[in-house]
Amino acid sequence: MKKLLVLGGIPVLVDIVKEAKEKGYYVIVTDYLQNSPAKRIADEAWMLSIDDVDGIVKKCREEQVDGVMNYCLDPGQKPYQQICERLNIPCVASFEQFDIMTNKDKFTATCKQYGVGVIPEYRYPEDLDKIEYPVIVKPVDSRASKGLYVCYEAGDLQHAVDYALSFSKRKTIRIEKFLHCPEICAKYFAVDGEIFFTTMADVFTCYEEDGTRVYLGTQTYPSRYYDEYLKTTHEKVVNMLRGIGFKNGATSFTGFYDNGTFRFFDPSLRMGGAMDWKIAEAASGIDISKCLTNFAMTGSMGDVNEICQIDKAFSKRYAALLYFDVRPGTIGCFSGVEEALKVPGVFSYHQNHHVGDCIESYGTANNVAIRFIVSCESRERFVKTVKQIQSKIEIKNTQGENMITPMFDPELIGGGYNCLSNRHTVMIFDLQWIGGMAA
Repeated sequence: MKKLLVLGGIPVLVDIVKEAKEKGYYVIVTDYLQNSPAKRIADEAWMLSIDDVDGIVKKCREEQVDGVMNYCLDPGQKPYQQICERLNIPCVASFEQFDIMTNKDKFTATCKQYGVGVIPEYRYPEDLDKIEYPVIVKPVDSRASKGLYVCYEAGDLQHAVDYALSFSKRKTIRIEKFLHCPEICAKYFAVDGEIFFTTMADVFTCYEEDGTRVYLGTQTYPSRYYDEYLKTTHEKVVNMLRGIGFKNGATSFTGFYDNGTFRFFDPSLRMGGAMDWKIAEAASGIDISKCLTNFAMTGSMGDVNEICQIDKAFSKRYAALLYFDVRPGTIGCFSGVEEALKVPGVFSYHQNHHVGDCIESYGTANNVAIRFIVSCESRERFVKTVKQIQSKIEIKNTQGENMITPMFDPELIGGGYNCLSNRHTVMIFDLQWIGGMAA
């Protein structure tokens, strides 16, 4: 039986592990956690952190592992490539490609080379007298928003620089213009050098009535800026991917729509952790996660003539990653899921929390109790489906109080980016929260 090693045991990997086992593979999951969800259903579990490249390579050789895959973990990108290279097994990209897509300076330089928009930046300390506040100060080599700080005036700049440097192994920072613009995320999938446009979303954020930022509120597809993106930016991004030699794998570009210009700030060479690949599957029938499993075990994603159906299929439907975020507290009641799954247009779901789970604070993925993958043929059906789901889900704390934060308004799909009446706006890069400090 061929052996597959999965990096990380987070909840969204559970179904991927199950599917790999159903294909007849012996699945091993590794991370530093004793009882992570995917480990519970794997054939074997290792207590090796995903960044312990030496330990993982040694264990893989001892156990004769046939394939390794990092499906959607941000910190797993570079270790995955290093592990595959040392084991001489299939990897979706080269060291150079991962380096570009995980290093902010190299990514920015590559975007500029191909005419892809990026956020205006200032050199430090050369441009100190040219800085127009507010700005974002960030380490060039940190991920998952660590070390980022918004700076509104010159007097705060040194503190912001020191904070960002504390998160940088290279002790190098970037200073960028702080944009208050709608956020979008464009995703692509490559198979044998053919590059397919899989999704493009508008990203919304959830806020409490008092303005407290909860977490992501929902992502809707296609983005209201999809047509403009196709005309102005899509080919530039594809040319860039081809230029760096990208031939296989999933990639994403998160950015802002800035008055006619798409400006990217966060790339990746992995699937997203919110199961957004299910949006593409609902529209095309192609499951990117299964393709990645095939690649890990055979060196091939599959038949490109079949996989090509995924290209832009999402744009023909109205879809969403519909989030139910919750306030801090202990969950005492969680009901309505089975009824919600029967609503027309619900393709899949992922439940992060159950009765007894404790949410300690605002502002992290731990605030997401459950998300539904919704995909409908018409806008009217989409609006109706979302409202029906929202009417069925009930989450209360142990005192019987509602824990669900203000919910997404489905009428916003394809609409304007601001809706402060229910404390939902398109997600801006909210650095007042990132890093746990008030600006």
